[in-house]
Parts: sequence; C-alpha cells; structure tokens
Amino acid sequence: MKVFEKKLYEELRDFERELDGKLKNDLVHQKIKKYVEAELKDVQSTLHKLECGEFGKCEMSGELIPYDLLYEVPTAKSLKDFNDMKSYLKKAHTYHYN
Repeated sequence: MKVFEKKLYEELRDFERELDGKLKNDLVHQKIKKYVEAELKDVQSTLHKLECGEFGKCEMSGELIPYDLLYEVPTAKSLKDFNDMKSYLKKAHTYHYN
C-alpha cells in the first residue's frame, strides 16, 4: 500500500469508528441519520477498495482517478462524481448594479 493510501486507510478507519459509534449510541438526530448511514457505507466501501487494491479506479469506466481528486474526496466512486460536484461548486454569478 502506498504512503498516501496507508494514511488514508488509517484516517478512514478512525472515521468509520466515529460514525459507527454515533449511530450505535443513538447520537445522530433522526433527520440526518440516513445521511450519516450513507457516509458510513461510502467509507466502508472505500476501505474495502483499499484492502483489495481497487482504490482509485472509476466504477463506471475502470479508468484511474487522478490522486489529486481522490485526495480531496477519497470516497468518490467515479469520475462522474467529480463532474457532478463541479456543478455544485461553481461560483454564483455576481450582478453589478449601477
């Protein structure tokens, strides 16, 4: 496992324990519980990919996802995920009034 992947694995394991603990101890408000459960599932999926050597492959095309993107969002599953995120991260149009 590469240095980046090893560090990421350790961070994700910690995050997995934190999320799981909050869910098991009922420390998550019901309104956001489904989002926490989804995040936990994404973390566990990424951990599995790291363990079996599949981390960094786009689930749709099989292409390798650039590490600079994975560094930002390691739980992303495909290149499409990053393209979808771009639409949410675009700076809003600024209007100038005279």
